[in-house]
Amino acid sequence: MTLLELKDKKANLLEANDKLFKKAEDESRSMTDEESASVRSNLATIGELELKISTEERKTIDPKAEGKKVEPPKPAPFSLIRAINERLENRPASEATKSIKELAAAQFRTAGLSAKGDILIPAEMTAEKRTEILAGTATHGAEVVATDIMPILPPLVDELVFTKAGATYLNNLVGNVQIPSYAGTTADWGTEVAAITDSSGTFSDITLTPKRLCAVLDISKLFLIQDSAGAEQLLYNNIQNAVARKLESTILGKTTKTTSAPGGMSFAITTGVPVAVATPTRATVVAQETAIGTANVQAKNLAYITNSTGRGILKNIIDGPSGVGRFLLENNQMNGYPVYVTNAAPADCGAGSSGSLLVFGNWADLCIGQWGGYDITVDPYTVANKGEVRLVINAYFDAKGLRGSAASGSGYDDYITSFSAKAIKA
Repeated sequence: MTLLELKDKKANLLEANDKLFKKAEDESRSMTDEESASVRSNLATIGELELKISTEERKTIDPKAEGKKVEPPKPAPFSLIRAINERLENRPASEATKSIKELAAAQFRTAGLSAKGDILIPAEMTAEKRTEILAGTATHGAEVVATDIMPILPPLVDELVFTKAGATYLNNLVGNVQIPSYAGTTADWGTEVAAITDSSGTFSDITLTPKRLCAVLDISKLFLIQDSAGAEQLLYNNIQNAVARKLESTILGKTTKTTSAPGGMSFAITTGVPVAVATPTRATVVAQETAIGTANVQAKNLAYITNSTGRGILKNIIDGPSGVGRFLLENNQMNGYPVYVTNAAPADCGAGSSGSLLVFGNWADLCIGQWGGYDITVDPYTVANKGEVRLVINAYFDAKGLRGSAASGSGYDDYITSFSAKAIKA
C-alpha cells in the first residue's frame, strides 16, 4: 500500500469506530458485544497501520539530502471508472472522488438545486495534467512522447450540433434567469420644428428555468475493469453524447413545452398548425430564408439543420433543368448557407408525421442554459442479468428562442420568429 492508501484506511477505521460510539450514544445504551469486538479489532488494525505509516514516512527521507524530505507521490487524479467501482464494491470513496463530489455539490447548491447521486461531476472542466508517457530504446535515453491533458468532463457544447450552428450557450446559471429581448428602434425624418414620433423600441424578456434532463447509459462490468485513459475518455464521451442527444432531440422535437421540458421546433408544424410534407425545391428553401429575413433577424449564424434522411433528399434534388443544374445541397451548403446534420432532428414530423425536419434560422437566437453539473446514480441491479451496470445521469437545462412569440392555434412557440421549419420528403 502507498502512504496515502495507509492513511485513508486508518481514517476510515477511525470513522467506523466513531459511528459505532455515536450509534450507542444516540440510542442511550451500552455497546453490544459485537460492536465492542468491532471497535477492538479496528483499534488493533489502526495500531498496525500507524507503524506502517511511520515506516513509509521514514522512507521519504533522502539520506543524501541531509534530512530534507522528498515530496511524497501525488494522489491519483479523479477517475470516473474508479468512482463507479468504489460504489459497486461498497468501498470508501477516494480523496479525488470526494473532492470532485464536494466541488459539484457546491455548484448544485449555488444553482439552487439538490443533488443526491452517488457521483457528482462539476460543469466546469478544469484540466488535470496526467503522467508523462515515456519511450526509449536500449541505445537511447527515454524521451517524452506526449503529455495527456484530459478534462474531468469535456464541455457539453462540443457535442452539440447547435454549437456548430452558433447557438448561445450559458452555464453555471443560478435560479431562474430572465434574458431581455429588444424589438429595435425606429427612425424617421422631420421638419425643423415638427414633432416626431416616438422612436423607442419595445423590451420584453424570456425566462429560463432549470428542467431535469435524465439520460440512461448501460456499461458492461468487463469495461469497468479497464484502467486506461482511453477507456476513461470513452466513458466520458458516452455520457456527453447521451445528454447531448436527448437535449437536441427535445429542442428539435415535436412536443409542446411543459413545466418539466422545453418545447420542440417541430411542434408547430406537426401538432400546432400542421404543415404539409413536400419535396423541397429552390423556391421552398428561398421562402424559408425570406421568412427569416423579413423578421429582421439576419445575422452571421444563419444555417440549416436536418437529419441524415433530409440530407439525402436534398442531395438528390437538382436545382435547375435536368442535366444542367446543380444539386440543391452541395459541399454541405445550400443557397450559400451551411447545412448541419443530426439524427436528433425528427424523421416523423409535419402533417401525418411523415416528413424529415428541415429548419432554417438564426441560431444565435437559440439560448441553451445549464444549471450545475452532472448527478450520476449507479444502479447495479436493473441490467445485472446482462452483466451490465446502469448509470442514471441527471442534469438541468432549459432552451428557448430569444425572439419567440405566440403561435397561432395551440399555445406558445418559443422559436417561431427566428426559425422557419419545414417537413420534407423525397
